[in-house]
Amino acid sequence: MKISLYVLTAVFLLSSAPLLSIAQSDSTSLNDTAVVKVAATTSSAPPIMAKKWNHIQNRFFTMNIGLAFLLDHNEVSQDADNIEQVGKVGPGTEFRGERFVFSGALLPFKNPWKYMISLNFNGLDRSGDSKALSIIDLNFEIPLGKDAGWLTIGKQKEGVGHEYIAPGTQLSFMERGVGAPMFIRQRNTGVRYSNNFMNQRISFTFGLFNNWFETGKTFKENGSQVTARVSALAMYKSDADLMHLAVGYRYTDATSGKLNYKARPEVNTAPSFINTGSFDATSANTLMLEWIKVNGPVSFTAEYMNAFVNSSAHNNPSFSYWQVGGSWFITGEHRRYNKQTGNLGKLIPNKNFRFKKGSGPGAFELAARLTHANGTDEMIYGGKFSRMTGAVSWYPNAHFRFSINYGHATLKSEDLRGSANFWQFRTQFEL
Repeated sequence: MKISLYVLTAVFLLSSAPLLSIAQSDSTSLNDTAVVKVAATTSSAPPIMAKKWNHIQNRFFTMNIGLAFLLDHNEVSQDADNIEQVGKVGPGTEFRGERFVFSGALLPFKNPWKYMISLNFNGLDRSGDSKALSIIDLNFEIPLGKDAGWLTIGKQKEGVGHEYIAPGTQLSFMERGVGAPMFIRQRNTGVRYSNNFMNQRISFTFGLFNNWFETGKTFKENGSQVTARVSALAMYKSDADLMHLAVGYRYTDATSGKLNYKARPEVNTAPSFINTGSFDATSANTLMLEWIKVNGPVSFTAEYMNAFVNSSAHNNPSFSYWQVGGSWFITGEHRRYNKQTGNLGKLIPNKNFRFKKGSGPGAFELAARLTHANGTDEMIYGGKFSRMTGAVSWYPNAHFRFSINYGHATLKSEDLRGSANFWQFRTQFEL
């Protein structure tokens, strides 16, 4: 299987050359007008570049077809203490995502409903017992009238945590910081209300979730979640000159009287480095804070999360996460800001790379980030994890991205302090 993945990687890289040329055939094809307009897709759908074949419209509905393919390879080196902590972690190659997104509007309604369906194909490198196709998103967005906001019903993001709100393919790093999956469920099923105020300078969302019918548990056993987030543009001149502030909140019931916090070391093919194990608890309240400053091609990000757990058996522990980092597009670009959902998103190079004389360089991004997660408190010993990451990304155009991430991490657990080094490589195509 590993050999076949390397062969596919080589084929994918070689085939990118003609695709790049096709994408660049019209120098204006990647400007703002070529992105599907907000009115034609749900607020949570990733931006889709409009082509002749992937945008359908008739008197009943519109449909935008988006694609994302991510092929990763990870190399890991560990010291003896880290191997004792988590076991030996070998190299890993995987299709991190093979995603198809269908989004659009249902036009017969006076205020057209919007929909999003995203599927992940797991067939190229899946294990024998996993499903070939999984549903990631399946939801409807129902407008409530002029300036009244909208309801999102179905399987969706919970609406909290900047790195989970933003599409994962459009972040500065290959993987989200260790705290996002530790404290937030990536997708959940429920209903969420959202709205914007002050000419979209402030966005607000509030959600209720319980995916009991997916887990096979009763509604009460499964436990419910409540989420809320308010984001504000404290300063905004343009997407290249802004300051973003946000506060989020997540309440979760315990599942069958148990909670468990765990997270991988920002490498998807590695096991969990943070792991509290299941412990007796009734619920948890998580507070989240965000700060983002964009100044032209330079941006800075800071995020903090703290989960306060209600567990009398374990003296009510609390677990925390924070990250600080920055990004610099040395070719002068900046990411777009999504005012509907309050997050940084799509990057489009100023001048695309082509295999011809006089072409542009595409966009080059340098980024660095320090993350720290604490899963140890009171009578729970899940570990303390820190990682420093450097990242280099090249965007030949708005569709392709090639990334290299290096991370050095330390894990404190069970009186051991282990360390590990990670080299991560990604080839990405997105439409």
